[in-house]
Amino acid sequence: MITDLFSHKIHSSGNEWADKVVELASVFNEFDGELYNRKDIENKLLSISPRAAFAPRDASKFRDEISAYPAYLGLYHLLPSAKGWRIFISKTTKAFLLKEEPDVGSFMRLQMALFQYPNGMGVAYKSGTNKVRIQANARKRTLELLKDKIHLSPLRMIIQSLVADAEIRSMSIFDSHVTFEEVFLLSNNNKVNRSALPDRDEIKKALKNYRKTNIRFKSHYERRFHILNHTEMFSITNGGISFRKPCNSIDEKDLAEKIFSILKINSQFSGFDNAKNGNDIENEIITGAWAKYFDGINTISADLISVLAADIVSIPSDKLKIPKDEISSEVKTYSLTDRKEYSIPRQEYTRKSEFADPEITRIKKQRRNLAHKLLLDKMSSYLIKLGAEPKENPHIDLYAEIPSDGAYLFEVKSGGENLLDQIRKGISQLYEYRFRYKDIIRRDTTLCLVVPDDPDAIPWLHEYICVDRNICMCWFDKEEKIIFPNECKDKMEAISIIG
Repeated sequence: MITDLFSHKIHSSGNEWADKVVELASVFNEFDGELYNRKDIENKLLSISPRAAFAPRDASKFRDEISAYPAYLGLYHLLPSAKGWRIFISKTTKAFLLKEEPDVGSFMRLQMALFQYPNGMGVAYKSGTNKVRIQANARKRTLELLKDKIHLSPLRMIIQSLVADAEIRSMSIFDSHVTFEEVFLLSNNNKVNRSALPDRDEIKKALKNYRKTNIRFKSHYERRFHILNHTEMFSITNGGISFRKPCNSIDEKDLAEKIFSILKINSQFSGFDNAKNGNDIENEIITGAWAKYFDGINTISADLISVLAADIVSIPSDKLKIPKDEISSEVKTYSLTDRKEYSIPRQEYTRKSEFADPEITRIKKQRRNLAHKLLLDKMSSYLIKLGAEPKENPHIDLYAEIPSDGAYLFEVKSGGENLLDQIRKGISQLYEYRFRYKDIIRRDTTLCLVVPDDPDAIPWLHEYICVDRNICMCWFDKEEKIIFPNECKDKMEAISIIG
């Protein structure tokens, strides 16, 4: 009897969860290719507190992050080596979470489309060895699933169920709906759960029968479906699951393409099928076959990835040719609100407003980047120590009026391989935001780029930014003292000394 489809160890109901998964991916990435040492990972997670979405936490509580996130989402996997288990970050994690503008929605669509039962759950790895042990309850459950020949992909089954409901009731897929009870009845139907991509006609037959005879689920089931919200495809209510309502015709077309692309994924993992006992399951895990499968870029075809990872909302509406009556008329400026010393960016925007102003989609993603978040929090903390009250909105990283010493508008750039491209964007953003928000910020506001280190590898950059563009630039040294080029010394001295 299948009574839960998604882990209770992944608490994904809050808006901040997308930040959390990006931050965890960034932490795990620091161990990519290294020998697995759980204590080292715990210490690293603790060192980022309280600046992270997963903090503050007790070290013992990190067992969920270290085990559940790779198991259910495929953030990383472990493979044996001559010296013991090594951590390897998945290709999909690297492609979508470990970049300047992390894309959680695309990552989740690719990974959740492949997540299935049975899988490599409940595995304990021993540091310094190639030994692995599957926990007793996980071993028992996996063997039961194998005995019943189950290959269940929860996401694909749910999508197929919603499309089936639309066909049954002769309606748009965006008006379809299945209850949680129907989902669990289908999950335990052996004509549905033996294929990762179940036959739609079998689902239609089952749904009609459940509804006609009023069949009830015989056991308690866990309604943990909030994780589906992060695929940006669903609407989860108390009663059940639907596809989210598109905000315009372009959004509707794009969402429909994503829905039916997932229904073209017919891959399923069968590596555990011949396992007769726990040792067989452990031996299959050691081969790394499940880890290779549970990595969207490895398993899903390039043409389907191009659809599932498309970010249609980031394309300006004039290029999308959205009819004028479908373009949001929402105001494209936002009030400034207080930013706490360590805070998660507020979700003040809707998908409709994102279509009207695609720039905020890019900014939303950028602020999920852990390096960006840490630098932004550091700057915010510094300003608070100066007696300022930092402000923010969906466009502006930080705005602060220093007591008796002027006003500053900050744009944070986290660096990486394309720092120069980021700086170019930052310059244009600072000019734009000072103009767009001229009614709510001071006219004598100083513009400032915050970067992770001195970009002295580009010899002309100081003069170009500080003299030619009249923009300040700053970074922090190891003692968290603010540093800036001599070219903008006069304007930056007001915030260079903490009394």
